[in-house]
Amino acid sequence: MNRSWYTVLATLSLSMASTAAILAAVGGLLGQTLAASASLLCAGVFGVPGIYFLGQVRRLAARDVALAHAGRFAQRHRVLDMADLASELHVSREDAERILRTAIREGYASGTFDDRGRFVAAESHATKEDG
Repeated sequence: MNRSWYTVLATLSLSMASTAAILAAVGGLLGQTLAASASLLCAGVFGVPGIYFLGQVRRLAARDVALAHAGRFAQRHRVLDMADLASELHVSREDAERILRTAIREGYASGTFDDRGRFVAAESHATKEDG
């Protein structure tokens, strides 16, 4: 699921949780213990997933930033050994290759891998960053 769906889900869930919390407070002030308890339960039921969805939005945003960085780094070097990318990203060589392949698949970089495992950037490319 993409980031915009998680944003919508987080907004809706947290809005409903806030509304339920307000109703719980009003119910408590009016002495309606059962209604206040039910509203408080609803606030928790909607609040917990809302917080999860909000965290997922943040994780997906950080992932996009990381893929964009890896893609720009690879495109800038034209011919890139995975050890150099691994050093830049502070990850293992295998993880660097996996990250770069994901960046290529998602449009953050354009190029191929040669027979020695190096990334060779495409001469002409339009990446996700370019629009």
